[in-house]
Formats: sequence, structure tokens, C-alpha cells
Amino acid sequence: MKIRDPTPSERHDRHMHSPTLPRRTATTDGGGTARPRPVDLLTRTPSRIEALVCVRLAASTDGGRFARHLRTDPRVVAAWWVAADIDLMVRLSCAGLPELNTAVADLRLRGGASETVTHLLLRPLDIPEQATADPEGEPS
Repeated sequence: MKIRDPTPSERHDRHMHSPTLPRRTATTDGGGTARPRPVDLLTRTPSRIEALVCVRLAASTDGGRFARHLRTDPRVVAAWWVAADIDLMVRLSCAGLPELNTAVADLRLRGGASETVTHLLLRPLDIPEQATADPEGEPS
């Protein structure tokens, strides 16, 4: 059985995964082999848009003030204090991009964040449950 090298276009398509670029779904190439087919993501209407927002608090912002803001915002799903070059990770769930933009702006204006970086959540990654190991390193 001979293995065919992918064309430059196929190699390019395999590595292009962006929420703003066409997403690929399966079709056949005539030989019965599944290959990707573009679908415009902008025409799909997801039920909710979720994002993880990296937050750096302003030097003058008290952590308690920011936490109170998070507790009163219904768009906040979860939040974590982190030890990094940021102070918190905040998970937001919004009806659409305009609401997400408003929620992130509120983190700055009402919460007291000095900087935010938003990452849209696209889809979960299926990770199978792994066997646990006992202290001696033997699988259980």
C-alpha cells in the first residue's frame, strides 16, 4: 500500500483552525476517503459564546472589590485566582459577541481590571480517563 503525501493545500488546510476562518466538515473525495469541506462559522448561531478572560487588576483595585463584581455578574460562570503574570482567569458565558464585549468592558470599568485578554472557547477536547497509579508506580 502506497501512502500519498498531502498536497501543499491539504497541509495548509489541516493547520488552519480559527473561529473566523471556514471550519471543515467531512465529505468524500470520490474515492470514498473522507476529506474536509468548508462550512461558514458566521452563519451558525451557537446557543452561547463562552470565553476565558485573563485579567490583570489595576494596582489600585482591591481583590475583594473585583470578587464582589464577579459575584453580581450573571455572565460569570467561574473564576480562579492564579499565580502568573495575571491575577485571575474568568470564564464568561454570553448570548453573543456584543454581550461578551460588554462583559469584558465591565471587568475593566466596574471591576477595576487594568488589562484583559479574551480567549473564545470553541469545543471541548475529549480526554479519556487514565488509569491511576499507586505510590510504587504500578497501575491500579
